[in-house]
Amino acid sequence: MTVEAAAVQYAYRHIENVDWNGIQPADGQFVFVTIDARAPSIPPDRAAFTLLADGEQYAPITPEYGYPVDLDVPGDGYTPDDGDADRRGWLLFETPAQLASAPTLRLDHDPEPEEWELSVENATSPPPAWEWSVDAPNTVAPDETFEITITAENVGDGAGTFRGAVNFSYPLYKPEGFDIPLDPGESNTATVAAEARDAEPGRELEYEVRTPTGETTVTVTVEGETETATDAG
Repeated sequence: MTVEAAAVQYAYRHIENVDWNGIQPADGQFVFVTIDARAPSIPPDRAAFTLLADGEQYAPITPEYGYPVDLDVPGDGYTPDDGDADRRGWLLFETPAQLASAPTLRLDHDPEPEEWELSVENATSPPPAWEWSVDAPNTVAPDETFEITITAENVGDGAGTFRGAVNFSYPLYKPEGFDIPLDPGESNTATVAAEARDAEPGRELEYEVRTPTGETTVTVTVEGETETATDAG
């Protein structure tokens, strides 16, 4: 078995509904570890793994609010009990937001345990903190393409990525994720393109913006007035 990749995330996008994303922030930090267990004839159970950090042991956790997507590590969730599953996938742990030393992945098995020190420098750094805003036009012309702009600032003491999603309800239900990597004190923007294609004049187009620290609804109105019939004479 090998450890393929490891990463710290302070939040992750997840499938909330089939066509929408939610954002799950960590109480501390999430540590994702992708392992490749295709070599043994019998892959180890999830319960055989622990994350060692600062004298504590952390068991793998199951994502609580939907399946994570667009992670910083490759693969799907590690599910060795699924006979049809690939034996390569990620384990998810949650630890305090700043560790004193790099974490270690431990596998308990015969004839003796194995350990891998993980190269995740953010694990020992202070966490980020976020301020953010969103901007979009109040009105657009019929069939116009326009942008929804998200601005984020890292007001914390450590680097991190501001992860969010814009959930569309027109012309189709779909999510558009965005990531804004920021060092402490930095700010930057992400843009998501939207369109009023085939929208009737006067229609209000709503977009749900999800972030690690809150959510808001953006409403854009299609210009023009809906014609009404009048009786003659």
